[in-house]
Amino acid sequence: MKRSYLLTIAILFIFVLFGCASQDDSGGESNSGEQAGEPIEGGALNVAFSSDPDTLDWMSTGATATRDVGWHIFETLFTLDKDYQIKPMIAEDYKVSDDQKVYSITIREGVNFHDNSAVTAEDVVASIERWRKVSSVGTIANDYIEAVEAVDELTVEITLNEVYNSLMSDMAAPKSALMIIPKEISEAAGERPLTAEQYIGTGPFKFENWERGNEIVLTRFEDYSARKEEDWGGLTGEKIAYFDEIKFLIVKDPQVMINGLKTGIYDYAQSIPPDLYEVVESEPSIDPVTYINGYSVTTPDKTEAPFDDLKVRQALNYALNKEVIAESTYGNKDFYSMDGALFDPEQKVLYSDKGTEDYLAYDKEKAKQLLEESDYNGKPIKIMYSNDSETYKRISQIMKQQMEEVGFLVELVPYEWATYLEKWSDPANWDLVVVGWSTRFSPSELGMLIQDTSSSGWYNSEKWGSLLDAWSVAESPEEREEILADMNQTVNDELPFLKIANETKLDIKSEKIQAYDSWVGQRFWNTWKSE
Repeated sequence: MKRSYLLTIAILFIFVLFGCASQDDSGGESNSGEQAGEPIEGGALNVAFSSDPDTLDWMSTGATATRDVGWHIFETLFTLDKDYQIKPMIAEDYKVSDDQKVYSITIREGVNFHDNSAVTAEDVVASIERWRKVSSVGTIANDYIEAVEAVDELTVEITLNEVYNSLMSDMAAPKSALMIIPKEISEAAGERPLTAEQYIGTGPFKFENWERGNEIVLTRFEDYSARKEEDWGGLTGEKIAYFDEIKFLIVKDPQVMINGLKTGIYDYAQSIPPDLYEVVESEPSIDPVTYINGYSVTTPDKTEAPFDDLKVRQALNYALNKEVIAESTYGNKDFYSMDGALFDPEQKVLYSDKGTEDYLAYDKEKAKQLLEESDYNGKPIKIMYSNDSETYKRISQIMKQQMEEVGFLVELVPYEWATYLEKWSDPANWDLVVVGWSTRFSPSELGMLIQDTSSSGWYNSEKWGSLLDAWSVAESPEEREEILADMNQTVNDELPFLKIANETKLDIKSEKIQAYDSWVGQRFWNTWKSE
């Protein structure tokens, strides 16, 4: 049964995942910006970037630093608009068979890669096949995919082995993304992260060079194949690259970032600690940029002692006064909220607070009792964090203090971001890891719960697996609301990670940057710098 794209969205709304509020409701400043006169083309945008990414391969990792650079270079078949609704990007349209097991996707004609070749169905098939293996989201979808075939030069057919209502949201996921790259690169890279020579996408900017620890340089793609929809926003619709180049400059010190914006060294800076908000607000040449940013967590390594013992994880949960941690870390209440759910309240279709009743459980005596009853032998607990992030550092320090008050012995293990990511893969390096997970748009994207991975602390749960399966075939909003409550409760019962607080991100930009809209991360198309 052939449907136009918009009709399909209406009929299949029960599985299209989005948050209904705009970013102006995020608890911070409005950043949509009005155009100040005619756009100005040219020049360089200097971005003070707080973390040196491990890779720019947007498919192989869910790391925010990779995403924020990667989505300028690469694009996906489908993605999210400014209201988190699924819209096409490289795709033109799609059809779903009557039995909902066959998806026929039409590709836009004349979409160009940065090597000036045109995107074909074979490129899309090869990209999907790689996504099924290397993406944490794709590996979940893979269980439901029977075959992916090129029907003709611009048509791809995905056949499922059973109904999987999450396929569209998985393909549109902005983390571990289904980015489309040339077939030859997909096949050559296989399951390894792309190399610098393989950073060939379809985005409005193309990769130029990367000096590790110093800068990443992108340049305008002159033959970019733009969509025409001016009102879609988010990661789709019309994209215009006004800047000749974007320089992501690695800067670790937020005060250096602020001073750099004042003096014109930088045009934009990310990840400013909330306690510096008043400094930012008092400087007329600097505009604050805010947006929802997921939440901070601590994840235990569950492969070995002591956190393979649920009682030790329970003792940890009772030992942590999360409200104190959040207040001490974020300071300004406009930049955090206490909420135990897996998704943000703005994401109304995905939000449920049921099953979160014990989120703020804090009882030092109960923690001591559980620790005494557990197998904990008094050895030091290694808390690993990235010292590139003041947030992670503060959370770790306060956790150490609170844990030691109930009988844990704690050692803090900080690393710079790239080393931190490398160390994360080996359980010998840590017992607890402190990290933030940026906004997700589907249970399949919740990287802290992907089973048997370092990011989840090697979580292995039949219950969680069964809930993901139930979510994938649920047909009504009522079913999904019930599953979301069960998901919250399962995390509360099994404690694969402990949520600290919801975050609102604070970035800053020069007042000269025009028509800028932050959405859920830095995007530098459709914006320019006034003279």
